[in-house]
Amino acid sequence: MTIAEQSVSTSSETARRNGRRARKIREAIEAYLFLLPGTLILLTFNLIPIFYALYISMHKWRIQKGKFIGFANYLKALGTPIDILSVLGGLGLLAGAWMLWRKIKAEDSNGKLLLKFLFAFMLLFGGIAFILGFPKMLADGDKMLFKALLITFYYSIGTVPFQIIFSFLLATILFQDIKGKTTWRIIYFPPYVTVTVASAAVWQSIFDPSKGLINITLGGLGVPEAALPKWLFEAQGINVIIGHWFGINVPSWAGGPSLALVAVMIYNIWTFVGYNSVIYLAGLGNIPSSLYEAAEIDGASRWETLRNVTLPLVSPTTYFLTMMGILGTFRAFNHIYVMTQVVGPVGSPRGTTMTASMLIWKNFWDGNRFGYASALAFVLAGVMLSITWIQGRIAEGRVHYG
Repeated sequence: MTIAEQSVSTSSETARRNGRRARKIREAIEAYLFLLPGTLILLTFNLIPIFYALYISMHKWRIQKGKFIGFANYLKALGTPIDILSVLGGLGLLAGAWMLWRKIKAEDSNGKLLLKFLFAFMLLFGGIAFILGFPKMLADGDKMLFKALLITFYYSIGTVPFQIIFSFLLATILFQDIKGKTTWRIIYFPPYVTVTVASAAVWQSIFDPSKGLINITLGGLGVPEAALPKWLFEAQGINVIIGHWFGINVPSWAGGPSLALVAVMIYNIWTFVGYNSVIYLAGLGNIPSSLYEAAEIDGASRWETLRNVTLPLVSPTTYFLTMMGILGTFRAFNHIYVMTQVVGPVGSPRGTTMTASMLIWKNFWDGNRFGYASALAFVLAGVMLSITWIQGRIAEGRVHYG
């Protein structure tokens, strides 16, 4: 090859490289231009407000910005730094021990004994740190916050499992070849799309102790007027009330959620069962009919088909609805406020409907403690992220994606 040919070959190779580089740059610019509108929206309406709320939480902010106080609002909510480090460190060690134990069960090597010693160490010290730190956190922190978190926990436990069970059963029935199933599907969905304020106001009237539909019905069935439940006006725990019916003296600490909170739970279940059923119907529709045919050929009963085919294949739907349901209960506000405002101040009766989101609103609106309310919002966000992480770890190996 002559010098001239080598020069031409080198020039063409350089031109190709430059062309590829220019094409990559052009594609990158186009990609960033497509991402720019979404990024601006995300920054404007999500990230910037979050960082601004974090900024507010580090100030003594009452209507107007006060002095910078660092993490004082967080310490007021959660207790001393030692308490927080002890609880968080203990929970971290316990979570690490649980993940390590799962690895040990799957491990088959000579290092298994060492991993077991490490697991025992993490479990022991994590448990000690948590047991020693949590009571002090309860004593030194904001007692209203921990009570609100307990009420929110009651609210979540009392709604999400029932939503999942009822909606799955309803979806299974509506998935069958029954007459008018399209009409039934439509009937069960409106509670979710109805304006929350309007539907909550209707349920408030239904639970009215004197002229509500439920108590009128109970009175018509022969229940004495003195024995009619007060519903939204009742601060006594549901377990205490049931204990009175059977002549059992239930201690107050085991009283459970108040009857007022149970009434709100009933509304929540009524609202979301139809929505969850629609999601379950979509999940059931994605299961191949050949699997049911194979199960029938193998002689599987309906229960065995449900347990071994349907439930595993709708587990992603169950996981999604459970996660969204729990997070929704921790963010619930509108319907609780509307249903309980007739009773008295926020959280009435006697603070038994004061969920975490209601407590944040009370500090923000009634107390004008913007800094402290923002700090509580971040604490609640941390709790919600922790719950999401725990759900994700529990779901591993139990959720089947086809």
